[in-house]
Amino acid sequence: MSADRGDIVEVTVERLVAGGEGLARRDGKALFVAGVLPGERAAVRLVESRKDFDRAELAELLQQSPDRVSPACPLAGRCGGCDWLHVAHAAQLGLKRAIVRETLRRTGRIERGEPPLEPGPALAYRNRVQLHRHPAGGLGYREAAGHRVVETRACPVAVPAINAFLANPPAPESIGLDRFTVFGDASRAACEGRDDDRDLSAAVAGRGISFSVGCFFQSNLAVLQDLAPHAAASAGSGGAVADLYAGVGLFSALVAGRFDRVVAVESSARSLSFAARNAAPAALEAFPMTVEQWISAGAAGGPFDAVIVDPPRPGLGGEVRTWLVSAQPRTLVYVSCNPVTLARDLGELARGGFTVDDLRLFDFTPQTSHVEAVAVLHATR
Repeated sequence: MSADRGDIVEVTVERLVAGGEGLARRDGKALFVAGVLPGERAAVRLVESRKDFDRAELAELLQQSPDRVSPACPLAGRCGGCDWLHVAHAAQLGLKRAIVRETLRRTGRIERGEPPLEPGPALAYRNRVQLHRHPAGGLGYREAAGHRVVETRACPVAVPAINAFLANPPAPESIGLDRFTVFGDASRAACEGRDDDRDLSAAVAGRGISFSVGCFFQSNLAVLQDLAPHAAASAGSGGAVADLYAGVGLFSALVAGRFDRVVAVESSARSLSFAARNAAPAALEAFPMTVEQWISAGAAGGPFDAVIVDPPRPGLGGEVRTWLVSAQPRTLVYVSCNPVTLARDLGELARGGFTVDDLRLFDFTPQTSHVEAVAVLHATR
């Protein structure tokens, strides 16, 4: 039976998919809705209709999952920062494992069991956030479905130093930005636009890593203590290693003592300057350019015993995948924040001469549907 935008229909949720939405079916057609859990029966309001799927918003829960909990934040559903505050933390871990397995199967045509997942603190874990200035002068996050700013003076997933910053926001003229990054450590917060010249440092796997607030750095230092040494150890040792999308050189620093050559490629010159410092006393061969530019300019050279890639959410570009298949490093360590692009890339790499020998998940962002992954591949040619 047909339905129009705005109509209310009743559905039963089958499972959750990459991105965190629930999948239901209406007359055989896929329907996606946020804020629901597998097995729940719900009345939903249609908001979008396409040829292959519909999208809806939750209107009323008719049958509730035992994994549903009261959100730990009064802004749940409005704030775009956390989309799984209604899900029990233990259930989140299982759901993420199932989503990654299904995404690998559907997108990458890779059949694997559910990967192991390293958990972390459920709340008060986030060391790095992006804040927006509210028109009234306060600070907050983007709303879940739009561009307005949801003002807040406390965030349950942020570390205490960031919450202190939110509770007493600085005057707008002291920052000069309407959107900016804040990094918090055990004692205080550093703010982009105000503390750009301040050097920050975090101990990771027993090594001090320096960076500035404007540089990209992982947002969960607790779980990073598990991910970083695992990724570095998986690279092995040998003659040459390439650290692509190197950022401030976290992985370069951790593998520098085990390889004769360490090549770091990073488009941000500011981040790359920190990478050289973090890898010391090893001499870093630094390339301040995109990975695509590094390849097309002929700078890639080689051969490489190992390559570490940590791309942004869009994953590896086609040119990068082609180069990896051609270069065939003995070991490829792929750090990913997006199961969909990870699955796409692993599928193409597997068809290009690599085997996926290990895959582990790390719960960097509890209370959200996002998950970090480390895949270890080896060349078979």
